[in-house]
Amino acid sequence: MPPTHVDLSDVAVVDNHCHGVERGAGGGDVGGWRSLFSESPDPMMRTEAVADTVFYQRLVTEMARHHGVAAGEADVLAARAPYGDAELARRLFTDAGVGALVIDTGYPDPAACLQVDELGTEVALLLRLELELQDLVAAAPTYDDLLGATRANLEGARSRGFAGFKSIAGYRTGLDIRRWPRDEATASFAEARREVELTGSVRLGHKPLLDTLLHVAFEVAAAEQLPVQFHVGYGDPDADLRSAHPLLLRDVLEERAYRHMPVVLLHGCWPFFREGAYLAAVYGNAFLDLSYGIPFLSRPEMRSMTRAALGAAPLSKLMYSSDGARVPELHWMGAHDGRRLIGAALGELVDDGDLTAAQARRGGEQVLRDNARTLYGLGGGA
Repeated sequence: MPPTHVDLSDVAVVDNHCHGVERGAGGGDVGGWRSLFSESPDPMMRTEAVADTVFYQRLVTEMARHHGVAAGEADVLAARAPYGDAELARRLFTDAGVGALVIDTGYPDPAACLQVDELGTEVALLLRLELELQDLVAAAPTYDDLLGATRANLEGARSRGFAGFKSIAGYRTGLDIRRWPRDEATASFAEARREVELTGSVRLGHKPLLDTLLHVAFEVAAAEQLPVQFHVGYGDPDADLRSAHPLLLRDVLEERAYRHMPVVLLHGCWPFFREGAYLAAVYGNAFLDLSYGIPFLSRPEMRSMTRAALGAAPLSKLMYSSDGARVPELHWMGAHDGRRLIGAALGELVDDGDLTAAQARRGGEQVLRDNARTLYGLGGGA
């Protein structure tokens, strides 16, 4: 008998972790287009070697099939060129059955992106903490002023239209977010203020200060039951994988005061996806995001991540995403791949006797749609 595949084609996905569509992105030359699909800062990697990745070759093939043209870069770029940015995004989101987007507003610059009403689907917004905190540090004359301003600012996040927070501490100072003595935090604040005085701004890579401010943010999130997404694992070389490991979040997850703060571990924690599945299985407030656009992976590698997550974590703790950014093709192909791979992995569980067909179907609906709708307060939540 052929393997079972759970048909999830009618489930409108909620992309629980993605970014805005940038106006004009992808409209340049082939080299510029290729650079959208690599995390490497190396020019050769971004404009040449990326074309030899399995992910990129699959993307070009799928784009060609969608537009009905030959599977070459020039052909697919020519096929997408006549559409305006908003029209292309809406067409692709409709084709992929994207029912809602949860957008991190920290990248790209929102001023350069399509507005919410141009996307043609439901949208929830996330506040990127480190960017907000940098602005507060630059404006605060004293450490105590900063603490007060941070709490006051973040407590108003929901009224400003945000459905949760996003932290990129994994890119800055690591996920071992600690509590620091006041003297060390104030010394760190002084260093950050010197950077402001010299340059006019600050990149918040001052660990005692950032960790302290993040704890303020977590207190607010717990009080308001706001989800907090964490960049984990895969990223450009600015993210040191040694300090972006999900197990480093243990102290945050163990903090009793934060039990009402949902913690969303992004990118499937790839390459640490088994550890991410473990955390979602043992901590009541830990959720695992399964990302099918970025990291730029082959389907077999995404299948491994999916199997590990479904095999260990509660289905109610897993959420689909693309991590699509700048061009809508990432959101589009991620939705198609995610639906297909989750359906296949659930089918294997049916064939192995782990799930009934009805349980597998319900699990697919949870992962693709319902868990995220509930967590972010979107319409039609389960």
